[in-house]
Amino acid sequence: MTSLAVFRKSPKNADRLCHFLKPRAAHYQQCDVPGFPELTLVVWAAERTSTALFLKLAGDDFIAVTGTLFFGDKTGPDAARALYDSFDIKRFDWTDCSGQFVVLIGKAGQLHMANDGLGGWKFYSDTEGSFASSGFLEALLLKDRLSFNSQGVYEYVFTGFVLGEATFLNEITAVMPHHLLTWQDGAFRPVEKPTPLKATERNSATFDDMLELQLSALRNRFSKFARLQPDAVTSSVSGGFDSRLMIALFKETRLRPNLFVYGPDDDEDVPPSKALAAYFGLALNHIDRRTFTTPETLPTVADALYYFDGWKDDGLNGFEHDISDRQNRVKGATYMANGKCGEIYRHYYYQHVGSRGINLDAFVRSTFGRHIPQMVTSRFDRHVFDEGVTAAFRALTGFAGKRLSQSDLDFLYPKVRICHDAGRDVAVNHRFSHALYPFVEPELSGPALALNYDERLYGKLEAHIIAAIDPGLVNVPSAYGYDLLKGPGLAYRLKMAASYHRPSWLRTAVPALKTMVGRASAIDMDTLPEAQLIEDKTLPVMRHYFNMDSICDRQTASRLYALEMLAQYFGVMKD
Repeated sequence: MTSLAVFRKSPKNADRLCHFLKPRAAHYQQCDVPGFPELTLVVWAAERTSTALFLKLAGDDFIAVTGTLFFGDKTGPDAARALYDSFDIKRFDWTDCSGQFVVLIGKAGQLHMANDGLGGWKFYSDTEGSFASSGFLEALLLKDRLSFNSQGVYEYVFTGFVLGEATFLNEITAVMPHHLLTWQDGAFRPVEKPTPLKATERNSATFDDMLELQLSALRNRFSKFARLQPDAVTSSVSGGFDSRLMIALFKETRLRPNLFVYGPDDDEDVPPSKALAAYFGLALNHIDRRTFTTPETLPTVADALYYFDGWKDDGLNGFEHDISDRQNRVKGATYMANGKCGEIYRHYYYQHVGSRGINLDAFVRSTFGRHIPQMVTSRFDRHVFDEGVTAAFRALTGFAGKRLSQSDLDFLYPKVRICHDAGRDVAVNHRFSHALYPFVEPELSGPALALNYDERLYGKLEAHIIAAIDPGLVNVPSAYGYDLLKGPGLAYRLKMAASYHRPSWLRTAVPALKTMVGRASAIDMDTLPEAQLIEDKTLPVMRHYFNMDSICDRQTASRLYALEMLAQYFGVMKD
């Protein structure tokens, strides 16, 4: 997939990008930015030459696109040209755009970089505004000096992402959602634009009204895929609501995706996925990672950086197979589809806060600040960390009060979850092909915000949406083990009630409590496959932040290796 970067002209930086990217890329283009001779532009494609999109237009005008852009139902160059024609910095509001993408537009003597409306594809700059980049890898390559941001390090290791505009490196910043970057007075500067995420007013709407509203929005969204070739898509599936909803809507749009599912035969997702494929008459590739054998030649550090854009949310977990696995997924397909973020129709944070709401600080600590105390060194200051997370959360969401309502929690899903937790997956999957994330759209999130607590509970309304599209589909077995229309039995409800009504202090303590109760033993870090990607296996830089002899969580260990790999490859310093 394409990525792009634009930066102040510097032979050293241009050579650095060229040296790393050009020998590996399917396509690599480097040139002066038309109309801005002080800037250099690099556009490249990792796997497929056809995904590198740069259109030179009248005069010095141009548009470059990375990702999957739809403008109405147009795709590719037609979508790019339509966006260019309609683009006006004074009124740009993303209304006609969909997909996940970053665009660089030179028009009428101005230069702007923007991403999709929900910020599903993050893009980057630095405090000096010396560059704008759709990839984190390019940002790494463009900086002469890098140092870790301790707040960002802890957030990433604990959760897999860093909230707001910070990253785990002091020198690289993420552009906040609904912001553009504009080249002005010799630097890229953020420009805030109105968010396209507009909550639909509920007023006196009934359940049936909500059903009709959501179904209409979904059908309108999926209608944009009508021009795609029926066999152009491959798609992951699971045993949940979102896979069957997505596949049912694909069927209405005449798409017949090849499906794939991960897990052993007895995994909760595998039997329902096989039943779903059989119901629709679609091919299913069942992949059991336990059968993978270690390849004779392991991916190198450069491979991991190149294909994972510098890092993944799960660290380097499974790196030895991940690249080839992703390549195999998209063979013979133009698009890889993913039902991620269909939780816009359900409860994601599993909390019932009632009429009083929940204390904002307590929610942030219990959601984004959970950790296992014995794994961090004495330099970790819990108070400073909590203040940092809360400040980033407030800046990101705009919440200024002390408490969050139930509707505020629903709002957090498109506002926080999509651009952070899901955003990295969007960028990495696009390394291998175009990708479709149909639920990651303002046009769906806005209407979904009108749903009430009961309509979200146990996927009640989503089940009725599925039944309205295909009545027989709700009878196909799911991973939940209950009738989707009737809802779960008492035992399941009691189990879930323990989560919905768990106090914040207990949520915060869960990781540590699980460790103590389970008496988890420390992981032998040297035995992990990730250890083969670093030279100094004592992890000297990460040891500054974490007690390596007390790491008892596999996910934590993999993220530590990811950061140590960056430290040793790029010479990243401790803060």
